[in-house]
Amino acid sequence: MFDTGNLPIYVRPGYTDGRKSIDGLVGVIQNQMQLDVLQGGLFIFCSKARTMIKCILWDGTGFWLIQKRLVGYTFAWPMSEEEAMRISGEELQLLLQGIDVFRRFIPWADVKIS
Repeated sequence: MFDTGNLPIYVRPGYTDGRKSIDGLVGVIQNQMQLDVLQGGLFIFCSKARTMIKCILWDGTGFWLIQKRLVGYTFAWPMSEEEAMRISGEELQLLLQGIDVFRRFIPWADVKIS
């Protein structure tokens, strides 16, 4: 695993074409996510089959493309904007292990029974 320090981590909900490389993913970040990739951050995308994620990282001189493919498992992934969020480094580590970090526990005190 790798340490992200204080780097902001952005998740794009839904699936992204797994054939996209650096230029295509940077276009998605700028045009669809409306974020400036040169401001820094780790941007994470998931394939339709949810077996592969790709990450884009700007290091000040160029882009890194980091990819992970699970074998025999799928990544838990948000499918709507409401589910998408900026995640922490700890949540990223869990996500890379295949753990669902998007399902949130709702305390019983907050559950409404009709």
